[in-house]
Amino acid sequence: MAEVLLVVTGSIAAYKAPQIVRALQKRGHAVTALLTRAAESFVAPLTLEVLTRRPVLRDLWSTAEAGSAPGEWTQHIALAQRVDAILFAPATAHTIARLAQGLCDDLSSAVFLATRKPVLIAPAMEGQMYRHPFVQANLRRLATLPHVQIIPPGKGFLASGAHDIGRLAALSRLVAAVERAVSPPLLAGKKILLTAGATREYWDPVRFLSNGSTGQMALALAEAAYALGAAEVHVLAAHTEVCFPRGLFRLTSTPTAEALLQAFQAVYQRYDWLIFAAAVSDFTFAQRQPKKHKKTGENLTLSLVPAPDILAWAAAHRRPGQLLVGFALEEEGAESTAREKLLRKGADWLAYNPITPQTGMASPTNAITLLSRWGHRYELPLASKPVIARQLLTYLAQSTGA
Repeated sequence: MAEVLLVVTGSIAAYKAPQIVRALQKRGHAVTALLTRAAESFVAPLTLEVLTRRPVLRDLWSTAEAGSAPGEWTQHIALAQRVDAILFAPATAHTIARLAQGLCDDLSSAVFLATRKPVLIAPAMEGQMYRHPFVQANLRRLATLPHVQIIPPGKGFLASGAHDIGRLAALSRLVAAVERAVSPPLLAGKKILLTAGATREYWDPVRFLSNGSTGQMALALAEAAYALGAAEVHVLAAHTEVCFPRGLFRLTSTPTAEALLQAFQAVYQRYDWLIFAAAVSDFTFAQRQPKKHKKTGENLTLSLVPAPDILAWAAAHRRPGQLLVGFALEEEGAESTAREKLLRKGADWLAYNPITPQTGMASPTNAITLLSRWGHRYELPLASKPVIARQLLTYLAQSTGA
């Protein structure tokens, strides 16, 4: 994938640097760590050397392992040419000020001036410091550079014990920003509406009919869409066992099939791609009990009626130019059933995945056969769901000329 330079500066949040390294490596990226002098007070260079399997860079004047010839004082140039993106995480107020003013007195600032590759800056500091007019002015100045992106800090408990803004952005947010920076913008300008998770059809206030969907595939699709440059990703989320990063996506809670349909109907016309990854219940209860049903020891018969078919409704009401993508979880060897479903419901594409221990609900992996109403067939072999999601969206973007 990409070569990422992780610049760690002297914030208490530097202790998270090993976690950042691991998260980037899990997405297939190679990481080189650069520590400022102050950062060494919070994280040991040896820790990052072990994790990255590379020497940690610290000295502006050292050429070892930097890609420049011995004796040449051009380490910063070699780094700037070698890496695909630079992530300052955490970035202190001091580092932000030095970068904004164009100072060049250490390796991190020298590399910053020498590159036009994507630079991602994730501030981390006390809330009062972050809100200071000088800090905000420096961030605004950096944000005017076309290759620089500021990743805003989050709110939470800080080192002082205060609950305020200033926490280093969540790990998922940092990784998503890197992925977007190093990925081709195949979905630039596109607005994506995505359904996720398992609906729950309540019979009484505590009992419901549902399925085993965890939302893993939908999360992978949302992250892949963001990485590929989508202008907006709106997730209509039923019950999920995964968390969608705040700030990256627009989230709407849709716990039941009816709620999902109503939320979809309210917004679908504003979106270019409609992706139906949620496992919507096929049935719901004819009558919902207002109070918890008490056990009596007698047999109980429940009446079910069909739940709304949201994909079919979307196919019948979509505006011209919208792309409809459905999912079908069927038994192995049931590709013909999936194709029939594609044509019956009126979708453009259908992602068929068989029910197996490796590809069923709650599995971290998947294997998909993409079918289109025009007769296309494209296989995505067994891989992790993030890999499958990226391959799926890349193929659709290239096939449709997105």
